[in-house]
Amino acid sequence: MRLRRVRGVPDEVARRRPGRFGRSDVLRRTGAGRGGQVEHSELIPRLYEDEGLLALVSRLTGRPAAPVPDPLERHVLNILHRVGDTHGAHTDDYPYALVLFLEAPEHPADGGLAQFTPHTTVLRDVDDERAATAHHAAGDAYLLRSDTTAHRVTPLTRPGVRRTVLNFAYTTPGSQPEPSRSAGELYG
Repeated sequence: MRLRRVRGVPDEVARRRPGRFGRSDVLRRTGAGRGGQVEHSELIPRLYEDEGLLALVSRLTGRPAAPVPDPLERHVLNILHRVGDTHGAHTDDYPYALVLFLEAPEHPADGGLAQFTPHTTVLRDVDDERAATAHHAAGDAYLLRSDTTAHRVTPLTRPGVRRTVLNFAYTTPGSQPEPSRSAGELYG
């Protein structure tokens, strides 16, 4: 499979979503892609539903992983590409997020860092001493318990830097939260 074909996604594929969304009431300035190459991709839905990937997520979490019912949240391309672009503090509706880095700032000082505080849905907890910060490179991935971990992405600090991630949301059988309005506002 050739996931790298998504790299360098043109800005017109992403729809900028400045503003405040959902429960978080924090600024999210991001290009959230559901159109163009992503929406019409045959590879991304196949990868998302791949039995081997679902088995890996299940093995890593210790619980059976399942695709989420909301097509807007299954797989999302998040693009940060302007100074100040960020993905503010939030929790997700579904328990697991598998985040695949297609592009990432080379240096931590350029921003685009993942900040997270496990075992809390209190968004201001990403500002306290329990919060962890992680720098990632293109080709990296992480799996996050995203419904019980307050998390955010730090703002980009330098022109010409991009952070493009493909986010796969997974749930477990019997754990089907009500879809939030914010997914439609952010990705629809």
